[in-house]
Amino acid sequence: MTMIIKQIWMQLYQFITLVSTLTCPLLTKSEISPVLINKFELAHPGFLTLLRTWTLNSTSWGLFISCFNAIPETTDSVYSVPNIGQQLTTQIIPTRITSQITWPNGIVSADPLVEYSMIVPSGFLVPGKTNGNLYFISETTITPLVPSDKTNWFYHDAEFKDMDGDGFIDIIAGRANVPLIGAPRTQLIWLKNPGNRTITGPWKLNYLLSDGGPDIQVQFAIVDSLQVLFANSFFERKLQMFWSDSDPFWNDTTKLHVRHIDYEPLPYAYVQLTVDLNGDNKPDLLVTVNDEFNGSLIAYELPPSGEIRTGNFVKHILASGFKPLTQAKGRGAPGEGIAIQFYSLAIRKKPILILSGDDDGCVYLLEAIHDNDPSNWEYSTTIIHKSEKSTIGQVTVEDVDNDGYLEMFVPAYNENIVYIYRLMEK
Repeated sequence: MTMIIKQIWMQLYQFITLVSTLTCPLLTKSEISPVLINKFELAHPGFLTLLRTWTLNSTSWGLFISCFNAIPETTDSVYSVPNIGQQLTTQIIPTRITSQITWPNGIVSADPLVEYSMIVPSGFLVPGKTNGNLYFISETTITPLVPSDKTNWFYHDAEFKDMDGDGFIDIIAGRANVPLIGAPRTQLIWLKNPGNRTITGPWKLNYLLSDGGPDIQVQFAIVDSLQVLFANSFFERKLQMFWSDSDPFWNDTTKLHVRHIDYEPLPYAYVQLTVDLNGDNKPDLLVTVNDEFNGSLIAYELPPSGEIRTGNFVKHILASGFKPLTQAKGRGAPGEGIAIQFYSLAIRKKPILILSGDDDGCVYLLEAIHDNDPSNWEYSTTIIHKSEKSTIGQVTVEDVDNDGYLEMFVPAYNENIVYIYRLMEK
């Protein structure tokens, strides 16, 4: 019933948008206001991820939470809240999936491997927490996929592709090793799927770049019929794009090309290819620069059609001046930004942006000031959640109860609380 209501709502929205465009040009955007509808306690929530699960049916959302502490040589936990859409206003008690992973980071859906499964990248530069891995989790099975060696690598993301054309989906990831003394090392690797009936590990490790590769996020995309990999490096301060002359096969490194999207060395913390930011019906890159003194949120327009290999990526700084509550080594702001289409009775041709402030303790809402002008990249910035003492981790947003309104989940790490907001209009 809720799906039918949502479909009717979407049709009504499209109709009103069309009519207002033709007859009511003065209709303006209403103000988006977050309404706190619930919160629950959990020790040190860091990364929140919403994944499709089969708790009730195929439309069920599960909330997954990575928690970690800075105590050396201890393991950490991953929790879930199954069917979060039906628990939004009830007492929420998360279920612990595992307590045996060291510093779990943002969780990645692993549906290309096994439906309703996940990959948990792990490890960080905190002493005693640097020995990470990529953990495959399906139901109660937890499998480390990266072969262990004497070097402590940590991981933040994973992508999926049949790299060698054998019919089995492989895993691609960036990773970093940051010693106490000496320069960081970064690599771009891929793990070969052994093709077993069930997922067992470890998988065979292969290198795309054995040095100077990305270390945080990686994302495949099709641009002008060319498959590319967008990737960023926080420690090497690079924003890069890869492609292969032998595509769809990527296992021959002699056919691999890399270009720098921006030549300004910045601590690029997150990168994602969005459908469209400025309303010109072309995809854009949304990139976070996490810095101790002047963090920023940046958009890059892709080169014109047919020029993705050599054309210019046009850069737009959407917001800047972010910094942590207290300056210290390892602290920075902001965190990840996400682009969301906000459906309402008002006209919004451009998506809204939700930005985690990371160590500045805030969550921000960014809206395009000139919604009808694709050439204008000005945004208003509003604080929609603020903590005076807590780092804010990875925020996630979805309409989990199918009522037409978005829910926003905010992890306040030092407060040991996950806040739940509904994004409404005034």
